[in-house]
Amino acid sequence: MINRNWEIIEINSNIEWWDDENWKIQFKFNHRILLYICFIVDPQFSRNRKKGKEIYEIKATSRFPMNWNDNLNVIGSISLTKRKFDVKFDKFIEDIEIFKKNKNDK
Repeated sequence: MINRNWEIIEINSNIEWWDDENWKIQFKFNHRILLYICFIVDPQFSRNRKKGKEIYEIKATSRFPMNWNDNLNVIGSISLTKRKFDVKFDKFIEDIEIFKKNKNDK
């Protein structure tokens, strides 16, 4: 994200049980363009877990989600299955860039 002129301005974790970590990021050239990158814990996992483990999904959202399956403000997401991760990641970045372009054009 850094090479696309985004910068992380805040990192939080464990705000909710499903929140392993979340990053608040902003576009360097227009600080009104903000989004969150949320690392969502697998809702089926119920044992003790180490940070960074059992991540189910990564979501980019325009507002911090209300819960693990809140898709109201989703810009893009990656399901962390092993299939075609590179393709999913490229689409995720593309969705974020489209969001940035649409916000910048306003």
